[in-house]
Amino acid sequence: MTTRQSKDKRLGPLGLLIFNLLYWPYLATTIAILFPLVVVTRLLTFWDRRLTHALTSAWAAHYLTAAPFAGVRISGRENVPRGACIFVSNHQSMVDVLAAYSTLLPYLFVSKRENFWVPFLGWTMWVNDYVSLRRGHLPSIFRMLRRCEAHLKAGHNLYVFPEGTRSPDGMLIPFYRGAFWLSARYNVPIVPVVIEGTGQILPKKQLYISPRPVTIHILPPMEPAEANFDSFELRDRVRARMAAELEAIRAGAVSGTPPVVSGQRAA
Repeated sequence: MTTRQSKDKRLGPLGLLIFNLLYWPYLATTIAILFPLVVVTRLLTFWDRRLTHALTSAWAAHYLTAAPFAGVRISGRENVPRGACIFVSNHQSMVDVLAAYSTLLPYLFVSKRENFWVPFLGWTMWVNDYVSLRRGHLPSIFRMLRRCEAHLKAGHNLYVFPEGTRSPDGMLIPFYRGAFWLSARYNVPIVPVVIEGTGQILPKKQLYISPRPVTIHILPPMEPAEANFDSFELRDRVRARMAAELEAIRAGAVSGTPPVVSGQRAA
């Protein structure tokens, strides 16, 4: 399988202006065209959400993997276990969602309810039957936990950003315990996913894109038994492992196997 190698180049001010003037209209136009296709796919395959998620992943990923001066480098696919797991990822930018989709892995996002109301993109989350959460609202939290329990028991993976919000400076902020409580409660592994580069593409509270390659490292899973089924200890261990990997990426170190480029499936 051939992939497009994206060189790590930087655009100057004029290049960035042209890129943004072209990228945002392309994004809006293709969303309006492809969203109905996702809806129709879901209606025709209502008994199985996998095809809808696969189509959504390919659609969303191409905004990053096919963008000039961008691309995605992924390593660690061999670390994804068989059976249900919970992916947990650091969160620097809205682009993290595109990066997650570029892995082309099967999962259901767990996300705050406000994201589900974003035109087209949020509606796509409804169509995919992702799990919504109203933060600080106990009835919503309990509903979320019940839905997550049902998905995990059915063998479905979950994808969570445990920081709960985008980091303002790219450093890890404290993790919420929810994903780790689910892991310990239902004995499913946590798979840490470390994303680097998205914070420079689209920083928090900005809408001006600076394209560049993104690095994704999928780390070995951590079983809840390694933390004695203590969700607090599990959370802290996973966070420490992700912080070390993030530091290694930024230092130019490469862990694991050589990456594949542009979010393509590994053999």
